[in-house]
Amino acid sequence: MKEGQVINSLMELPQFEPEERFVHLPRLNVVFQLRELTYNQLMNLVQDPDREIQLILKATINHPELKDFNWYHDKMRCATPVDALKKLLRKGEVERVCRVIDLLHGYAVGSVVAVNEDDLQKLAISKAAEELEKN
Repeated sequence: MKEGQVINSLMELPQFEPEERFVHLPRLNVVFQLRELTYNQLMNLVQDPDREIQLILKATINHPELKDFNWYHDKMRCATPVDALKKLLRKGEVERVCRVIDLLHGYAVGSVVAVNEDDLQKLAISKAAEELEKN
């Protein structure tokens, strides 16, 4: 593939549109709406000792009260939202929610597929044929 074709191919890639999923925690009767994070947001959590809890806090978009001082300090009697969520959730619940978040980030079968050179060439020919049909 020539340099110009590579650049054009990259320019045609869709912009990042975060995926979302809902999870229900029956014990608490709460539903978390989870949104995919960007690569940089994920990498900022790598060294955090509480990365699983931080991941849930950052990915949950429908419960801003989780980060509200009145909730975590006054109601839960905790110093931080992380401490409050640790107190609220069971370890298994944290792991299951994080698995759903992982699926949003491409950690699922079929998210990335290895191809050999012949398959890659067939794909390129197919794309070229599609382009010719458009024009």
